[in-house]
Amino acid sequence: MNDDSGATGSRQAVHGSRLTRRRRVLLGVGIAAALLAIGGLIGASFVKSPQQLAADTAAPPPTVTTATVVSQVLTSSVQMRGVVYPSVQYDVYASAPSSGSSSSPGAGGASSATASSSTGEVYISKLEVGAGDTIRNGEQLAELDGEPLFALTGPVPAWRDLTPGESGPDVTELQNALASLGYYDGGDTPGYFGAATQDAVSAYYQHLGYTAPSSGGVPAADVVFLPSLPATVVAVNGAAGEQPGQPFLELAPRGSLALTGELPPAYAGQVKSGLSVTIYDEVTGIHATGTVADLGTATTVVPTGTVVDIGGGSGSAGSSGSAGSGSTGSGSSASSSGSGATPFIPLAVRPSQPLASALNGENVLVTVQTGQTEGPVLTVPVAAIVTTASGTSFVTVVGAHGKQTEVPVTPGISENGYVQVTPASPGSLAAGDHVVVSG
Repeated sequence: MNDDSGATGSRQAVHGSRLTRRRRVLLGVGIAAALLAIGGLIGASFVKSPQQLAADTAAPPPTVTTATVVSQVLTSSVQMRGVVYPSVQYDVYASAPSSGSSSSPGAGGASSATASSSTGEVYISKLEVGAGDTIRNGEQLAELDGEPLFALTGPVPAWRDLTPGESGPDVTELQNALASLGYYDGGDTPGYFGAATQDAVSAYYQHLGYTAPSSGGVPAADVVFLPSLPATVVAVNGAAGEQPGQPFLELAPRGSLALTGELPPAYAGQVKSGLSVTIYDEVTGIHATGTVADLGTATTVVPTGTVVDIGGGSGSAGSSGSAGSGSTGSGSSASSSGSGATPFIPLAVRPSQPLASALNGENVLVTVQTGQTEGPVLTVPVAAIVTTASGTSFVTVVGAHGKQTEVPVTPGISENGYVQVTPASPGSLAAGDHVVVSG
C-alpha cells in the first residue's frame, strides 16, 4: 500500500512538472508573437512607399485670399495742396499831410499835425483796425500825426488833395461816397467841388470826431479810395506810437480771395475746366466747394495776386504791381504751400461762394472729382485684377469646392482701392462672388 501510494505521488509530481514547463513554453511563444506583432507595427510606421514619402515632403497647398465683389457708386478724384490769397491786394503807404492841409483836432482828435509832418516822418497816433477786421465805406482806419485816415468807395486812387474849386472824376467819387453815407445830397455840378461838397466834407469830419481841414477839402493823406468795399484787413504793419511800416496796411476786397491748386503734372490729363472741386482747411476746419476755372502751364513759382500800391509813400501810388510783388507781413498774400522747386500746374479754382476771410494765406486740401459712375457698378479690389501682356484683364472667381474660373473684365474708374469692372460676358460676374486677391 505504501509503495503504491509513493509511486503514485511520484508520477503526479512528474506530470505536474511537465505541465508547468509546457505552460511556460506556450507563454513564451505568446509573448514572442506579441513582440513581433508590435515590432511589425512600429516598423511599418517607419517604412513608407516612395509615393507616401513624396506626399509627406511636398509643400503644403497654397492658401487663397479672396474678396467679395461689391456693387457701389464710384467717384474718381485727384488731390493736391492749394494756397489761398487775395486776387487783388491794396498796399496802403502812409504819407505826411501836405503843408497847410491839416485839420484841427476835434473831439477825440489827439493833436494837430506835428513838426514831424514837415520832415516827412509820420507816426501812428491811433489804430482803429487790426488784421482780419472788415472795413466799410466811411470807416476810420487809423490816426496819423493826429489826422484821420479813412476808407471811401471809389475806383480812382487819391493822388491829390481835393479842395474847393477842383474838378475831376476823383471829385465825383468823393461826392458819391459821401452821398452813400448820407452827408451829400447834391447841390454841386457832378465832379465839381463846390460849397455843397465842402459842407458834406465838414459834416463827415465832424462825424469822425475831427474838425475839417483848413483847406476845406480832403487831403490825399487822409483818404484811401478802394474800388470795392467792404474789404478785409490782411495785415497791419506798425503800432501806436511807432512809424508805420511800408506798406502800412494790406487790404483785400471782400470776396476777392483766390485759390490756386498745385496739380502734379502727371495728373494733368485727368483734370479739365468745369470739374467739381471740394476744399478743406485742416487748420480752421472750413469746408468749401467750387469748380476748376483754368489750368496753367507747369511752373515752380508760388501763385500770388496783383498788388496795387496806394499812397504817396509808395513812390508809385495807384500803380499795379506784378504778381508776387507784395510784402510778406503777417497774413500776406505771399504765403505759399511750400512746393519749393517741385514743378506743378497752377489750377485756378472758382469758389461756389466767396471764400471765408479766415482762409486767407492758408494751405488747403483741394480735391477735384474727375469722374463718377452712372449708378451702382460691380467693383473689386485693385489687387484682384490681373492684366496680361496683351493688355487684357481678368479676375479669378472662386466657386463651389474651391473651383477657380478666370472671368475677362474691362476695368473702369477707381476710388479708395476699388475699381469698376465690366465682365466681357454678361452674367459671368455678380455682386457677392468671391475673387482671388493677388499679392
